[in-house]
Amino acid sequence: MSKNSITSTVVEKIGSTTSILVAGTFYAVLCYQRDAFMVSFFVGAISNGILSKVLKKVLKQSRPAELDASSMELAPSDNGMPSSHAMSLGFICTFTALTLPATTLPLLTYTLISLKYRIQTNLHSFEQIAVGAVVGSLNGALWWQLCTGTNNPGRINIVDWVSASPIIDSQTGLLRWYLLSVPALVGAAVVGSVERRLARYFSNKKADGKAM
Repeated sequence: MSKNSITSTVVEKIGSTTSILVAGTFYAVLCYQRDAFMVSFFVGAISNGILSKVLKKVLKQSRPAELDASSMELAPSDNGMPSSHAMSLGFICTFTALTLPATTLPLLTYTLISLKYRIQTNLHSFEQIAVGAVVGSLNGALWWQLCTGTNNPGRINIVDWVSASPIIDSQTGLLRWYLLSVPALVGAAVVGSVERRLARYFSNKKADGKAM
Protein backbone atom coordinates (compact mmCIF):
# COMPACT_ATOMS: atom_id res chain seq x y z
CA MET A 1 0.00 0.00 0.00
CA SER A 2 1.41 3.38 -1.05
CA LYS A 3 2.02 6.25 1.35
CA ASN A 4 -0.75 8.29 -0.31
CA SER A 5 -3.16 5.40 0.03
CA ILE A 6 -2.38 5.01 3.73
CA THR A 7 -2.80 8.75 4.29
CA SER A 8 -6.15 8.74 2.47
CA THR A 9 -7.35 5.79 4.54
CA VAL A 10 -6.37 7.50 7.81
CA VAL A 11 -8.11 10.72 6.78
CA GLU A 12 -11.26 8.83 5.78
CA LYS A 13 -11.37 6.77 8.98
CA ILE A 14 -10.89 9.78 11.23
CA GLY A 15 -13.14 12.11 9.25
CA SER A 16 -16.04 9.69 8.85
CA THR A 17 -16.18 8.81 12.55
CA THR A 18 -15.70 12.29 14.03
CA SER A 19 -19.32 12.89 15.09
CA ILE A 20 -19.73 9.61 16.96
CA LEU A 21 -16.23 9.59 18.46
CA VAL A 22 -16.29 13.19 19.72
CA ALA A 23 -19.87 13.05 20.97
CA GLY A 24 -19.31 9.66 22.62
CA THR A 25 -16.07 10.71 24.29
CA PHE A 26 -17.61 13.97 25.51
CA TYR A 27 -20.58 12.18 27.04
CA ALA A 28 -18.37 9.50 28.64
CA VAL A 29 -16.22 12.18 30.32
CA LEU A 30 -19.36 14.02 31.44
CA CYS A 31 -20.73 10.83 33.01
CA TYR A 32 -17.41 10.12 34.73
CA GLN A 33 -16.71 13.62 36.02
CA ARG A 34 -20.21 15.11 36.47
CA ASP A 35 -18.95 18.25 38.22
CA ALA A 36 -20.13 21.81 37.60
CA PHE A 37 -17.16 22.59 35.35
CA MET A 38 -17.90 19.69 33.01
CA VAL A 39 -21.62 20.49 32.98
CA SER A 40 -20.78 24.10 32.10
CA PHE A 41 -18.53 22.85 29.30
CA PHE A 42 -21.42 20.76 27.98
CA VAL A 43 -23.88 23.68 28.11
CA GLY A 44 -21.43 25.81 26.12
CA ALA A 45 -20.87 23.09 23.52
CA ILE A 46 -24.61 22.60 23.02
CA SER A 47 -25.19 26.36 22.77
CA ASN A 48 -22.42 26.54 20.18
CA GLY A 49 -24.05 23.70 18.22
CA ILE A 50 -27.44 25.42 18.26
CA LEU A 51 -25.83 28.65 17.07
CA SER A 52 -24.34 26.83 14.09
CA LYS A 53 -27.80 25.67 13.03
CA VAL A 54 -29.22 29.17 13.42
CA LEU A 55 -26.40 30.66 11.33
CA LYS A 56 -27.03 28.09 8.59
CA LYS A 57 -30.65 29.15 8.33
CA VAL A 58 -29.73 32.84 8.35
CA LEU A 59 -26.84 32.67 5.85
CA LYS A 60 -28.53 30.11 3.55
CA GLN A 61 -25.37 29.12 1.70
CA SER A 62 -25.61 25.75 -0.02
CA ARG A 63 -23.06 23.00 0.27
CA PRO A 64 -20.60 22.54 -2.62
CA ALA A 65 -22.24 21.66 -5.95
CA GLU A 66 -19.76 18.79 -6.31
CA LEU A 67 -21.29 16.94 -3.33
CA ASP A 68 -22.56 13.55 -4.48
CA ALA A 69 -25.31 12.95 -1.91
CA SER A 70 -26.51 9.82 -3.71
CA SER A 71 -23.33 7.99 -2.72
CA MET A 72 -23.78 8.75 0.98
CA GLU A 73 -25.66 6.66 3.52
CA LEU A 74 -26.71 9.79 5.41
CA ALA A 75 -26.89 12.65 2.96
CA PRO A 76 -26.89 16.12 4.57
CA SER A 77 -30.06 18.12 3.95
CA ASP A 78 -29.08 21.38 5.66
CA ASN A 79 -27.09 24.36 4.40
CA GLY A 80 -23.31 24.46 4.47
CA MET A 81 -22.29 27.82 5.98
CA PRO A 82 -20.86 27.54 8.55
CA SER A 83 -19.77 23.93 8.99
CA SER A 84 -21.36 22.56 12.18
CA HIS A 85 -18.52 20.05 12.52
CA ALA A 86 -15.93 22.80 12.29
CA MET A 87 -17.77 24.93 14.83
CA SER A 88 -18.11 22.02 17.26
CA LEU A 89 -14.50 20.92 16.91
CA GLY A 90 -13.33 24.51 17.19
CA PHE A 91 -15.29 25.01 20.40
CA ILE A 92 -14.49 21.69 22.08
CA CYS A 93 -10.81 21.62 21.13
CA THR A 94 -10.20 25.25 22.10
CA PHE A 95 -11.93 24.87 25.47
CA THR A 96 -10.08 21.60 26.16
CA ALA A 97 -6.70 22.98 25.07
CA LEU A 98 -7.09 26.02 27.34
CA THR A 99 -7.99 23.72 30.23
CA LEU A 100 -5.31 21.12 29.46
CA PRO A 101 -2.56 22.83 27.41
CA ALA A 102 -0.71 19.54 26.88
CA THR A 103 -3.54 18.37 24.61
CA THR A 104 -3.21 21.27 22.17
CA LEU A 105 -1.06 19.60 19.50
CA PRO A 106 -2.97 16.25 19.42
CA LEU A 107 -6.30 18.08 19.29
CA LEU A 108 -5.13 20.42 16.54
CA THR A 109 -3.85 17.49 14.48
CA TYR A 110 -7.09 15.56 14.92
CA THR A 111 -9.18 18.61 14.00
CA LEU A 112 -7.20 19.38 10.84
CA ILE A 113 -7.47 15.77 9.63
CA SER A 114 -11.19 15.61 10.35
CA LEU A 115 -11.92 18.89 8.57
CA LYS A 116 -9.70 17.96 5.62
CA TYR A 117 -11.96 14.95 5.08
CA ARG A 118 -15.04 17.17 4.91
CA ILE A 119 -13.42 19.33 2.23
CA GLN A 120 -12.17 16.33 0.23
CA THR A 121 -15.64 14.75 0.17
CA ASN A 122 -17.23 18.10 -0.79
CA LEU A 123 -19.39 18.15 2.33
CA HIS A 124 -18.20 21.72 2.80
CA SER A 125 -16.14 24.30 0.98
CA PHE A 126 -12.91 25.57 2.50
CA GLU A 127 -14.64 28.85 3.36
CA GLN A 128 -17.45 27.07 5.22
CA ILE A 129 -14.92 25.06 7.20
CA ALA A 130 -12.76 28.10 7.94
CA VAL A 131 -15.67 30.23 9.16
CA GLY A 132 -17.00 27.40 11.32
CA ALA A 133 -13.59 26.72 12.88
CA VAL A 134 -12.93 30.40 13.62
CA VAL A 135 -16.39 31.07 15.11
CA GLY A 136 -16.29 27.85 17.15
CA SER A 137 -12.79 28.59 18.45
CA LEU A 138 -13.76 32.12 19.46
CA ASN A 139 -16.85 30.79 21.21
CA GLY A 140 -14.74 28.18 22.99
CA ALA A 141 -12.23 30.77 24.20
CA LEU A 142 -14.98 33.13 25.37
CA TRP A 143 -16.88 30.37 27.17
CA TRP A 144 -13.70 29.17 28.88
CA GLN A 145 -13.13 32.69 30.20
CA LEU A 146 -16.71 32.86 31.47
CA CYS A 147 -16.29 29.48 33.16
CA THR A 148 -12.94 30.23 34.79
CA GLY A 149 -13.32 33.94 35.53
CA THR A 150 -10.20 34.66 33.46
CA ASN A 151 -10.00 38.36 32.49
CA ASN A 152 -13.35 38.74 34.20
CA PRO A 153 -12.69 38.84 37.97
CA GLY A 154 -15.69 39.31 40.19
CA ARG A 155 -18.17 39.16 37.34
CA ILE A 156 -19.70 36.32 35.32
CA ASN A 157 -18.69 32.80 36.30
CA ILE A 158 -20.80 30.11 34.64
CA VAL A 159 -19.41 27.36 36.87
CA ASP A 160 -20.56 29.17 40.02
CA TRP A 161 -24.05 29.54 38.56
CA VAL A 162 -24.21 25.85 37.68
CA SER A 163 -22.85 24.87 41.11
CA ALA A 164 -25.64 26.82 42.79
CA SER A 165 -28.37 25.32 40.61
CA PRO A 166 -30.59 22.42 41.76
CA ILE A 167 -29.20 20.09 39.09
CA ILE A 168 -26.02 19.79 41.19
CA ASP A 169 -26.18 17.77 44.39
CA SER A 170 -25.06 20.14 47.15
CA GLN A 171 -23.48 17.30 49.15
CA THR A 172 -21.41 15.70 46.38
CA GLY A 173 -20.99 18.72 44.09
CA LEU A 174 -21.91 16.47 41.15
CA LEU A 175 -24.69 16.44 38.58
CA ARG A 176 -27.52 14.27 39.87
CA TRP A 177 -27.05 10.90 38.20
CA TYR A 178 -30.63 10.58 36.98
CA LEU A 179 -30.19 13.78 34.94
CA LEU A 180 -27.53 12.20 32.73
CA SER A 181 -30.28 11.21 30.29
CA VAL A 182 -30.91 14.90 29.55
CA PRO A 183 -27.49 15.68 28.01
CA ALA A 184 -27.67 12.39 26.09
CA LEU A 185 -30.97 13.37 24.47
CA VAL A 186 -30.00 17.01 23.91
CA GLY A 187 -26.63 16.05 22.47
CA ALA A 188 -28.22 13.51 20.13
CA ALA A 189 -30.66 16.15 18.88
CA VAL A 190 -27.85 18.61 18.11
CA VAL A 191 -25.41 16.19 16.44
CA GLY A 192 -26.06 16.40 12.70
CA SER A 193 -25.73 12.69 11.84
CA VAL A 194 -28.19 11.71 14.56
CA GLU A 195 -30.61 14.34 13.34
CA ARG A 196 -30.38 12.95 9.81
CA ARG A 197 -30.85 9.38 11.02
CA LEU A 198 -34.05 10.38 12.80
CA ALA A 199 -35.28 12.31 9.77
CA ARG A 200 -34.63 9.31 7.54
CA TYR A 201 -36.34 6.96 10.01
CA PHE A 202 -39.53 9.04 10.17
CA SER A 203 -39.43 9.54 6.40
CA ASN A 204 -39.28 5.78 5.88
CA LYS A 205 -42.07 5.22 8.39
CA LYS A 206 -44.23 7.77 6.56
CA ALA A 207 -43.49 6.11 3.21
CA ASP A 208 -44.33 2.67 4.63
CA GLY A 209 -47.61 4.04 5.98
CA LYS A 210 -48.61 5.35 2.55
CA ALA A 211 -47.67 2.07 0.93
CA MET A 212 -50.02 0.09 3.17
